[in-house]
Amino acid sequence: MSSAVLVAMFNIGQKVTERSQVANAADAAAYSGAVWTARHLNFIAYSNRAMIANHLAVGHFVSYVSWVRYINDSLEAIDRVTQWIPYVGQYVDMAEQISAEVRDATEQAADIAVPAIDAWNTNIRAAQAEAQASLAFRNVQNLMEQTGQTYDRHILINNRAALSRLPEELRALLEAQLMTQSAAVPTFIQRYGAGRDDNSLQQLVNASLTGNADLRRWIAGERGWRDNLLAVQLRKRGATAMSQTANGADWRAEDQLQFRTRGLLGWHNWQRIGDRVSSATAREFDSDYSGVAAYYNVAGQPSDASLRIAAIATKSQSRVATADLLGLRSSDHPLAVASVARVEFRRPRGPAFAAIGERRHEYANLFNPFWEAKLAPIAWSF
Repeated sequence: MSSAVLVAMFNIGQKVTERSQVANAADAAAYSGAVWTARHLNFIAYSNRAMIANHLAVGHFVSYVSWVRYINDSLEAIDRVTQWIPYVGQYVDMAEQISAEVRDATEQAADIAVPAIDAWNTNIRAAQAEAQASLAFRNVQNLMEQTGQTYDRHILINNRAALSRLPEELRALLEAQLMTQSAAVPTFIQRYGAGRDDNSLQQLVNASLTGNADLRRWIAGERGWRDNLLAVQLRKRGATAMSQTANGADWRAEDQLQFRTRGLLGWHNWQRIGDRVSSATAREFDSDYSGVAAYYNVAGQPSDASLRIAAIATKSQSRVATADLLGLRSSDHPLAVASVARVEFRRPRGPAFAAIGERRHEYANLFNPFWEAKLAPIAWSF
């Protein structure tokens, strides 16, 4: 009798030790799969922001070209009037020549910069497509398997053959979980094209413009000045507009001098001085400029989307060093532990992050890299 008790105690101790190792492997596998997924989502978020920043940089550059052309055009007009005035004409002519050289240099720089920036965005879109392909569940599964086997090469992760030896009610539940996540992970995000995204891209660009004083002044606002002369007001007007369709994008900047006069009922409408409007476009320097032609975001309508990554670690009890004595034999059912990790979007709090208001909430998205992985508090063992 005492021998049977000793054998049973030895076997139980061995199984507890092995189960603990299987549990650690399950936790590590689930967490590594969630971290892999969260990092890819954060990469796509960073790259979305990079493409928008590059696109805005082109808008800023086009605005600068238009402004430089306006200065040169204005000095040319002034030079035609002052060329007969002693001394004054000489200095104006010199200023006009300098502005012409600056204009030529700026246009040459735009011929290089605008296509280069657009090509860089094309490379970023290719990297995004690769990141999305890496989220195929087979890749996540391979990572979890490798992680689990660092604990013991006999530990299997989400192995269908091993799961088939579990009790039927458990097997059906676990197989349903694996089938669900194998479809959910690769379809969690979706590729959106410009013009087919409910205007989300345009709203994001507009928010970027209004959130930055320099961009607001140079692109969305007025690049210039205003002066009051009693019954007449003068202003230098400059603004830039963006267009983005499935066929490409463009920035169009215009700069001009305007005036208006005061009437009995108030100020009249602004009118352009002269017939010429200084302008510049992105397509002028890159006829195939595409801007942000496509990007990735969470699929479906805005919501608090999250992913569950389950790792079911199993180890055959024949691999457990137990003593098959006195009629005590290993079970045909493998040791099994299921662990679940979650991939969630969580906006950080603190002075480094802009507050969005006490009652406002940021839905899960791929424009802010706030994806994180964490283990669920509950694991199951069998």
